[in-house]
Amino acid sequence: MANMPYFSFTRHALTEPKKRWMDSWTVFYMAWWTAWACFVGLFIARISRGRTIKEVVSYCFVAPMLYSIIWFSVFGGAGLRQARQATELTLLGETVYNDTTHFEVPGNPLCYRVPQESIMNEFKNVTFFESVMPGVTPVCKFDTKLSTSAWFNVLYSFSFPGSDSDESEGFGPFLSALSIVAVGIYFITSSDSGSLVVDHLSANGRKEHHSIQRIFWAFSEGAVATALLVAGGADALSALQAASIVFGLPLCLFLFLMCLSIKHMCEFADANPDAVELPDPAIGSWDMPVFGGIFNILEYVVSIGHVHEDRVALGMHLPTSFQFFGFFTNLFFPFVSLWKILNLLDPKGSHKLMNGIVVTVYFLSFVTSIVMFSMSGINFGYTSFGWTFFLVNTTMLTNIRATVRGQFSIRGNIVGDFFASSFCYPQTLVQIQLQFESFDGAELKRTTKAVEA
Repeated sequence: MANMPYFSFTRHALTEPKKRWMDSWTVFYMAWWTAWACFVGLFIARISRGRTIKEVVSYCFVAPMLYSIIWFSVFGGAGLRQARQATELTLLGETVYNDTTHFEVPGNPLCYRVPQESIMNEFKNVTFFESVMPGVTPVCKFDTKLSTSAWFNVLYSFSFPGSDSDESEGFGPFLSALSIVAVGIYFITSSDSGSLVVDHLSANGRKEHHSIQRIFWAFSEGAVATALLVAGGADALSALQAASIVFGLPLCLFLFLMCLSIKHMCEFADANPDAVELPDPAIGSWDMPVFGGIFNILEYVVSIGHVHEDRVALGMHLPTSFQFFGFFTNLFFPFVSLWKILNLLDPKGSHKLMNGIVVTVYFLSFVTSIVMFSMSGINFGYTSFGWTFFLVNTTMLTNIRATVRGQFSIRGNIVGDFFASSFCYPQTLVQIQLQFESFDGAELKRTTKAVEA
């Protein structure tokens, strides 16, 4: 636990063996878990309806984490100890019997029979070997090329020696069969859980729908997995895993938004303990969300023109002409809209000089960042200067958005303002302009006076 922050951020970029480990384990699984977070989160939410947040966190996060720590500690520790003991038996055979394969299991060069009685030097009365775990045999070394057999090697080590030294009997075969059954149950329940989530998504969130639809998804998932195994084996599954990460990582943005929504939900629940429903999300929010406007085209295309009637009533089925042309204007000339917004924030015109300086700095930083990024082909070092000027513009727009948000009493925080003002700056500028247009002029004057006071 003490080294968790270090291992979470280190990359070992200059040490090739360690870098391969980081890429194949730490980086891969962090990306893998992030990619599946939304999918698994929907399943947990579906089966946790009616439970408190404390119960969900305790039963779905803390308990599985503790179980995983115990499981890996017990079985991983057993595997490591047996691998070390197998190496010890190799050296023991060479030292005592002048044969490194003396304890080797016939037909299996990785596994060694563990002597159940102590091996001593009768002349010097010295004990060479003493079995501290009677009945645990054989023990096997770990081979990365045969990693799939490591688990069964650990289980078969609990095959206690019988009357014949070459034969083994005990719990090994039983535990191996039990583990196969457990893995089968795991895959079946995982497929059922996946079918539940996919069925929920394909039903557009409806709770009641035909069971045939869920059965269809279950068989479809199984058919895809079977086809991949038959066609390409493990390589095909690895390619599918890589594709899942590539398409899943952009969901990190939605994870940030979901964290904010959970925070707002908890604040509302704490302030309104008797409420049975959440308030209308449109209250105290922007008239046009950052992911609205021109991005409404995606909703129209994906729904093949049949946008939900609620979105049509709210005017969110297609972008307006101002949202469409405003996006592209702000994409290339953001300083024009910035000047308009600063004038709206200063209706009396008492800060025109300062507004002009702000727009000029924004303009110069915007142009300079484009030039620096364009020159990265000559020298990649120019990229750092490009990101620096881009950050300057982002910081300036973040401050302006936070000011507008406070003036209109819109929920949010500085982190959300920063992300909206960085890569979504064209949408943010359109968003702020529409917020001023939809607000009553007299009310705007009263709000401005209150802010200045």
